Amino acid sequence: MEKIKNEDYDAIILSYSSFELIPLSKEHYKNAFAEQLKRVKHALSQGTDVAGKLWKRQNKLEEAIRQIDEVLNTFLPEVYFDELGINTLFVDEAHNYKNLSIESKIDNILGLNKSGSAKCNEMLEKVRSVQKSNKGRGVVFASGTPITNSITDVFVMQTYLQYGELKLLNLDLFDNWAGMFAEKTNEFEINVTTSGYRIATRLAKFHNLPELTSLLAQIADFLPCPHSAELPVFSGYTDRLIGKTKELENYIAHLSKRADKIKNGKVPHTVDNMLSITTDGRKAALDIRLVDNTLPFNYQSKAAVCAEWTHYIYKKTMEKRSTQLIFCDSSIPKDSFNLYDEIKGLLTRAGIPEHDTVFIHDYDTEKEKEELYKKVQAGDIRILLGSTFKLGIGVNVQNKLIAIHHLDIPWRPADMVQREGRMLRQGNENKKVAILRYISEGSFDAYSWQLLETKQKFIVDLLSGFSAARTSADVDTTVLNYAEVKALAIGNPLIKKRIEIANELMRVNALNKNLADSRLKLEMELRALPGRIGDIRLAIQNAESDLIRYQNSMIPVKKMKNRDSLRKTLHNELFENILRPAEKTLFSYQGFNVILPANMIPEKPFVWLEGQGKYIVELGGAETGNLIRIDNRLNTLKEFFEERKDELETLVARQKELEQELSKKESFADEIADLKAQLEKIDKELGVTKQ
Repeated sequence: MEKIKNEDYDAIILSYSSFELIPLSKEHYKNAFAEQLKRVKHALSQGTDVAGKLWKRQNKLEEAIRQIDEVLNTFLPEVYFDELGINTLFVDEAHNYKNLSIESKIDNILGLNKSGSAKCNEMLEKVRSVQKSNKGRGVVFASGTPITNSITDVFVMQTYLQYGELKLLNLDLFDNWAGMFAEKTNEFEINVTTSGYRIATRLAKFHNLPELTSLLAQIADFLPCPHSAELPVFSGYTDRLIGKTKELENYIAHLSKRADKIKNGKVPHTVDNMLSITTDGRKAALDIRLVDNTLPFNYQSKAAVCAEWTHYIYKKTMEKRSTQLIFCDSSIPKDSFNLYDEIKGLLTRAGIPEHDTVFIHDYDTEKEKEELYKKVQAGDIRILLGSTFKLGIGVNVQNKLIAIHHLDIPWRPADMVQREGRMLRQGNENKKVAILRYISEGSFDAYSWQLLETKQKFIVDLLSGFSAARTSADVDTTVLNYAEVKALAIGNPLIKKRIEIANELMRVNALNKNLADSRLKLEMELRALPGRIGDIRLAIQNAESDLIRYQNSMIPVKKMKNRDSLRKTLHNELFENILRPAEKTLFSYQGFNVILPANMIPEKPFVWLEGQGKYIVELGGAETGNLIRIDNRLNTLKEFFEERKDELETLVARQKELEQELSKKESFADEIADLKAQLEKIDKELGVTKQ
């Protein structure tokens, strides 16, 4: 453990191994289980349709409480985690701890893990321990991808960092949270073996996003990564367009016919569905031989073009021995045809030594992978191929990285961030880098990239505290609908224009909503101003009168004979007659009535000074000093008078500013109507309609 000292706090940073080995005390677990048990018993007392599950949960908790002594005594630790005095806990790569167990009566929802993992549940207990001893604070989570599989990841982060606020809003239970922000949908997805499809029930639609964004903004500090001298310069994607072949064109037409059958109900969804079509379309765009292995090699393919550009960069950076990553989630190494062996074969035939191109799939153990990473960092291995799962997460090989190649399109925005994060990070010796995307003309590629970027923008908006949309679909998959498949199958260049217009419409709608929200806030502020201005004018008038009163009635302290008596009276009244139901005037002092407020509590004693106006004076617990506090407050009357005059001037100026701003006739209505008309016209020309 390394202890960091600071004049404001002591923070203890624990390594992962140390963190796991130090258990919490028996008292902590007993209290935690007792709290859970209390909630379960309360739920049972209210009556529920899942009483059987709750009874089982109650029995398990009661058994856990009985076994705590026996289990924890086997550790025989010298110290417990909650006895270390930790007041600040930093958790890096916090998305690795999102697999919390979630209590819910919602059944058969994919992506909802009710049991969770021991590692994550232990993290939650230690987070709560630190927060409990630091008034709810003291825990910092850091992650580049806090939302990975679903927006429900937000609930997990809030459970860690915002449990108190969720509890106040009655959103601490997942079912309540889901009822406020989510909606169940039935969709098709690839099954576990990837050989078929299944109907999946998941929380895939989300509502009340501005409210969720506002709540999340209380704990999330979103830091977009600006360019700095420590990061390589990335000036935008380099797109390599793969010319459309007759074989791909015919296959997309075949997919269009499949989509027609699905739309017209001629085929069961368990046999064919839009996810199946999307998957097959992505395979065909990657390499037509993945859907028809009888076709021959074609130099007009992603594998060939990727190999050509990889070879070019390899030769160009020979002196610096720069390295490259090629990402491909589909067609991984196997005995039959696959893109990994295809690309390596092309690179080898182009003159690149075979040992310079490796697959991360050939390295199984952590030790083997560490040796591999060292060779890539040193430039001894120049080209590394892998999937997002194996190569895109937690791999530090950025030292000499000059280029990343996206051979296929990742399913989730978080996958794209993780892939590119291997290179766009500190420690890269290259000042400029490139990210190449290979896009097959006439395929699903361009549209899929557009959808992925749109979803990534939504995540950024959500995390940064700006969400113009009230509803959204989830972010974990990208499945094309009937209209999109038909438009792509037609091959009409209008599809590109449609994407551009649809994106522009989304942008203008967001601007229009922001304008409406802004005008509403301005109107509400303007309506409140006359009352505030009136109150300030009255305060100025009262303060001016009271200032004169004080100047005329003030008695110097040395000449005040009853000062000790007044001090004693004030103290006695403060602490012997607390929580009185009505105000009480204690005495007159320097021309002002000293009034004891109703229902005052001893922890925060104060009195009112009443002249023409009324002024609060906070007091202390000791008998001495309170009259001095009253004197000090009276001596600030002139300052108070001047501050109110400045405040009045500011409010009057603000009123004129608001009236001028609201007089503007700004609107996006015409632009929105025009863009909608253009979309309708294009959809009509394409011969498809959105369902």
